[in-house]
Amino acid sequence: MEAAIAPVRTRRPVFAAVVPSASRSSRTGRPVECLSVTDVDECQTRNGGCDHVCRNTAGSFDCSCRKGFKLLTDEKSCQDVDECSLERTCDHSCINRPGSFACACNAGYTLYGFTHCGDTDECSVHNGGCQQVCVNTVGGYECQCLSGHTLHWNGKDCVEAEGALAAGASPRVSLQCTRSAGGDRCSLSCRSGIHLSSDVASVRTSVTFKLNGGICSLKKAEPFPEGLRPAPPVSCRAGTYYDGAQERCILCPNGTFQNEEGQITCEPCPRPENPGVQKTPEAWNVSECGGLCQPGEYSADGFAPCQLCALGTFQPEAGRTSCLPCGGGLPTKRLGATSFQDCETRVQCSPGHFYTTTHRCVRCPAGTYQPEFGKNSCVSCPGNTTTDFDGATNLTQCKNRRCGGELGDFTGYIESPNYPGNYPANAECTWVINPPPKRRILVVVPEIFLPIEDDCGDFLVMRKTASRGSATTYETCQTYERPIAFTSRSRRLWIQFKSNEGNSAKGFQVPYVTYDEDYQELIEDIVRDGRLYASENHQEILKDKKLIKALFDVLAHPQNYFRYTAQESREMFPRSFIRLLRSKVSRFLRPYR
Repeated sequence: MEAAIAPVRTRRPVFAAVVPSASRSSRTGRPVECLSVTDVDECQTRNGGCDHVCRNTAGSFDCSCRKGFKLLTDEKSCQDVDECSLERTCDHSCINRPGSFACACNAGYTLYGFTHCGDTDECSVHNGGCQQVCVNTVGGYECQCLSGHTLHWNGKDCVEAEGALAAGASPRVSLQCTRSAGGDRCSLSCRSGIHLSSDVASVRTSVTFKLNGGICSLKKAEPFPEGLRPAPPVSCRAGTYYDGAQERCILCPNGTFQNEEGQITCEPCPRPENPGVQKTPEAWNVSECGGLCQPGEYSADGFAPCQLCALGTFQPEAGRTSCLPCGGGLPTKRLGATSFQDCETRVQCSPGHFYTTTHRCVRCPAGTYQPEFGKNSCVSCPGNTTTDFDGATNLTQCKNRRCGGELGDFTGYIESPNYPGNYPANAECTWVINPPPKRRILVVVPEIFLPIEDDCGDFLVMRKTASRGSATTYETCQTYERPIAFTSRSRRLWIQFKSNEGNSAKGFQVPYVTYDEDYQELIEDIVRDGRLYASENHQEILKDKKLIKALFDVLAHPQNYFRYTAQESREMFPRSFIRLLRSKVSRFLRPYR
């Protein structure tokens, strides 16, 4: 959330005459009464008509808005800034709130830098809960088992595959094989989302295969009895199935579950011989079947009857077939431990550290963090972020270091890495803006935040080339919250940002636009006019992403100014700002009118 303080001076000076005590004329010596003028504080009456803040000034007053609001063109009313309507606010989801906003990430992603989302590496903590192999994927993860084992229904444990058949099938097809007295029997079925083409002459609902030397050959086929007939698509939610006779979705009955959409059957819950532990209908996951072993418990199949985790082991999840060892021969405080904190370690590790089997606390390596006491692992930073140093204690210390590049579009942004979060230490970013032919570059720095304690260890510089002797357009190593606009002193602009290993700050997001060089005189006339920055209301225009986009449209293509109707202009910009632009654009484009 950027500050949206936008005062504006009224155009009505108000004073009151006050008669002071008598004095004598220096010429006549006679008593005279002197008339003085005292300012009237308009803010004392109904807050000056201001929605939020009224500040009295000599002969006038200013209205301004609290952070997260903007002053409307009536120069008194305040309106919430809807950051979610702006571009580049959040990577995934944006929630607007009065005076603020919040970003949220999709499942499998972690929020960093206030607005960005990075893939969560679930495998970095306790192997993702997987008993054998954990594979991180974009937006999720999956557990896998070694050869000779199959994945348990809980999706994490592995069970020995006794007499399992080696079978391969298309990822769109499910192949299930069982041993029986008549031989090995396999069946193929299409998975959810796969449909038969309408030109298929005949469809078989079930096929039996005989395994001969690893090759499947057709043994028996059962044709579809009724043939094909048109039917509307069915989309039954998880926890239900489609009943063809009733032609509607039905809740999964007790003792069954269904975790996929659009299915025609429900799967039986494990251990159906224990109906007393089955839950109510509409089980959408096997864990909804009930009777699961709770955290601190385990059983051969994850269902009751369960045993407590033995001393020296723990289990934080439900429905598991084993418990995790504390490691290093450590005991637990009790049976049925549910977390590593229940292990009786010799020392308690502080945040930023993890406990090892050698009974020492070790600093979390770079790229990981640990915010809690007494943990035996560290959490990997999301996405492509990393930490500046080892021993990180907070997610905010995970920063994206990506920055720099070649830019050549008509408009764009340069921003410090990890913006609007704090930029990383020892960053070095280089951008080059190469505008299209016959175009020049206009840059606006709405605000820039650099630490003042670092003796210019962090700086931003813009010049013609990397050479220190080339024409410099802009250079700073300080924080400035007052915006500034300027044209590049060269057609090509080389930009560099560097930080040291000391303090960090929010950095910057700097928009630029290229304009026709025929308008060079006009653009410089506008950006060099002090009235552009005279009031804080004008300054806020250069900080408002929606308004700066409209302003850039006019500056890059001045003829577009006349495309905006008078009503549109009044709704977007203050009257004083409109007068400033209108006079300059009209004088430049219509010099003889």
